[in-house]
Amino acid sequence: MGGEELALIGAAIAVGIGAALLPVFVNAEVYVVTMGATVNSKPFLALLILIHVAATTVGKAFVFQLARKGTNKIRMVNPKPPRNRVAAMSRSVGHSFAQTRFAKWIKKVSDWLLSLLDRPYSGGLTAFMSSLIGVPPLAIVTILAGASKQPQWLFLTTVFTGRLIQFLAIAFLLHQVSWF
Repeated sequence: MGGEELALIGAAIAVGIGAALLPVFVNAEVYVVTMGATVNSKPFLALLILIHVAATTVGKAFVFQLARKGTNKIRMVNPKPPRNRVAAMSRSVGHSFAQTRFAKWIKKVSDWLLSLLDRPYSGGLTAFMSSLIGVPPLAIVTILAGASKQPQWLFLTTVFTGRLIQFLAIAFLLHQVSWF
C-alpha cells in the first residue's frame, strides 16, 4: 500500500470521527460523495467506506456514552431572537415549510420513531432508519438513545449497518457500478 492509499485511509478515519462528533461542521455524506467520484478501484472504495463507517460508529459511541453519563445535566434552552433580517427571513421560511403537508408527515414519522427510543429494543428501528435515511437526524437520535434505555450494542450495530448501506449506495451509484 502506497502513501496515497494510507493518506486516504487516514482521511476516512478522521472525517468519520469528525462527522460523528461535529456533524454541523463535518459532513460524512460529502466525504462519501467525493470518494465515490474520485477513487477508481472498486475494492479500495469499499474498504474506504467500511473504515469510514467504523470510524463514524466509534465517534457515535463516544457521543452515546456522553449522553448516557450526562442525562441529569441536560437543561432546556429558550431560542434567541434573530440577530438580523436574513436570520429572521430564514426562520420565516422554515416556519412556512413546517406548515406543508410533507413537512407535517416527516415530523409525524420522526416523532413516532423518536417515541420508540423509550423502548429498549424497538429503539433500534429508530437508530437504523436515522442512520439509513437521516430521519430523524442521527445526531439527535444518538443523544436521545444515550439518554434512553436502549442498549449500546444495539444502537451501534444498527448505526453501523444503516450507515454502511447508505454510504455504499451513495459511493457506488456515483462510481457507476453495474452490479449495484
